[in-house]
Amino acid sequence: MDTLLFDLADVVPAARRQFEADEWVVFQVHVRDDDGGLVVTRWKQIHHPLIWLFMGKTMARCLVEISAAGAGRTGVAFRAELASHHKLEGNPMLPAAKKAYAKAARNWIRDTTADLTARQRSHPRPGLRRQEPAVR
Repeated sequence: MDTLLFDLADVVPAARRQFEADEWVVFQVHVRDDDGGLVVTRWKQIHHPLIWLFMGKTMARCLVEISAAGAGRTGVAFRAELASHHKLEGNPMLPAAKKAYAKAARNWIRDTTADLTARQRSHPRPGLRRQEPAVR
């Protein structure tokens, strides 16, 4: 789980915007009061020749679990799922797919943070300032 230094109310729509910017179709956005939420994409086919060769037709979707983590802090857990008509366990391409998803998760965090920072700079709220991480 990663922590973003932004309010939950800002992170949920930013999560959706980022998926849509990356050409994913958002299937569901669910917000549980002020303590958390979930953003789920639709399944989409992975178009890569090696994946097609070793894994057959493979589909992917992304989920982000969002939870309040204190004032001005929000926890996000990015999870990706793969599905295929072929057995994925033990497949030689599975480690590469997991590595690609880890990179995609890092990029999603980076891009979502950049989006939130840009929006905060262009529309600052009175009395609200972005918290900076403590220097260690």
